[in-house]
Amino acid sequence: MPKKRTHTFKHLQSSNSSASATRKDGTGSNDSPTVNERLTALRLVETPEGLQKKRDLAASVNQPSVPPELRGILGVPESAPPKPKLGVRLREMRRTPGPAPPKSWLGYGTQWQSGSGVRGGKGRKGVASASDAQRTRPKKLLRFSLLVDGTFDVAAEPSGLLHMALKRLAEQWDLFDEEDFPSLVDVPLRLRLRLLSYLGYYGPSIDTTALQALTQGDEPLTHLDLSGLAGHGALTVKKLARLFEVTTDTTQTADSIVESWDAEEVTLESVLNPSPTMTARFHTLTHLSLSHPPPTASWRDLLALSKHVPQLTNLSLAYWSRPTLTPNLAMATVSSRHSPDVRAGGTHYYSSLDDDHIEAAALLRQLSSNLLCIQWLDLEGCADWFPALSTLAVASASDVARTTSDESWIETTHSAVAIMAQNWKNLSYIRCAQGWLPSLKGLYNVDRSLAPDFKHLLVRHADQFPEALVADEYEIEGRKGRIWLDSEQKLIAAGRRIYTIRRDRSCKPITIDFGWCRRPA
Repeated sequence: MPKKRTHTFKHLQSSNSSASATRKDGTGSNDSPTVNERLTALRLVETPEGLQKKRDLAASVNQPSVPPELRGILGVPESAPPKPKLGVRLREMRRTPGPAPPKSWLGYGTQWQSGSGVRGGKGRKGVASASDAQRTRPKKLLRFSLLVDGTFDVAAEPSGLLHMALKRLAEQWDLFDEEDFPSLVDVPLRLRLRLLSYLGYYGPSIDTTALQALTQGDEPLTHLDLSGLAGHGALTVKKLARLFEVTTDTTQTADSIVESWDAEEVTLESVLNPSPTMTARFHTLTHLSLSHPPPTASWRDLLALSKHVPQLTNLSLAYWSRPTLTPNLAMATVSSRHSPDVRAGGTHYYSSLDDDHIEAAALLRQLSSNLLCIQWLDLEGCADWFPALSTLAVASASDVARTTSDESWIETTHSAVAIMAQNWKNLSYIRCAQGWLPSLKGLYNVDRSLAPDFKHLLVRHADQFPEALVADEYEIEGRKGRIWLDSEQKLIAAGRRIYTIRRDRSCKPITIDFGWCRRPA
């Protein structure tokens, strides 16, 4: 068994032990700081960077909050939100139960966007559509139906589950393909026609294929609201005229299966001269709205369309441009060496200022000849050419001239008489509002001597006019009031002439709606 060994070490006195011994003896006078004391002293030292951070923190804390309305006026920058506290766990929203969605589903989030941006100009796949962004839309949802029913209220807004569903369908109409159109037959016709109104207000422009899908069926079609759709995109007025045209079905029956052996055999004469069958979907249409078209809408196409729907009783042409067949020749003239310059078109650039309504009256007379059953007419936003309905312009001699037996004199019929007392003798309502109203402050600043008969009307219908939002420092509201009042006087004068024409010929009374009041004429 080995012997236990004991190791002996020699302890040497170090400098620390000598220093501690010196402190114990009281001989050391200067105490050296510890490490913690040195770190605390360094924290108390204020460096330039630390001072700047303290100033920024104090400025952000002491900065007074300013309302957003005054922040832009005073030029005060928006205060930064406070930083979240350290160590505070943010509460997350509850995840949908079940497994996570696959990545293929999440990949379409950026490609397919919701159709809620259609009214702002966003179309399919999130791409902005210039035609939809610049499209003229009705200012009121279901405007045509509300005007016809007499329940038009600017402040009223639709609500309910049906409204939300139709609104979402209109906003996301770009997601529908032509393969999905046959499934629309299962939707009732009244809901599909209501969806057309929502498409004109919320949705994008459509084409004739979509229109046929929304109007197909065996039920009689009497109402069609194309406000904000007619003339826009692929649904031009010319294509509508072709769609409304009554076509003849000359389908051959030679290849059809005969139900009985005793049936009459098909002869060569019956094949060469088939019996035509009238087929049309819009032959029962009585209410039609073509309001809010683009400025390039053609009156030539409108006249062609009116020939195919002579049974119309309610028509809306709100915000249509001035009637003319040559809109591109408004500034053109024909020059000659031996004669003065002659206007190339029937309507020139200053026709509205010169009260020249000859061409407009002629086209309106032709329109009234095609639509003899009109009882209700909407011409809102057409204040510049509405006086053409009462213009006593002499029509062409080939159209209305009647020569007596002795050919001593020629009797001519005025356009206003032909329109209001003959063609549209059953007309009972006309809406001729300008489409906008000035503020009350602008109307009060107008000289009352210019319109003395407006005083009691303004007092009675003061609630229909908006209030001025800002102070009229540059008399802008007053100028708007004078412009509106001048146009309103022309409309009232035209209404009086229409009343005189119909009264002299014992026609039924007519109501003229100026938007802010109604006057029987």
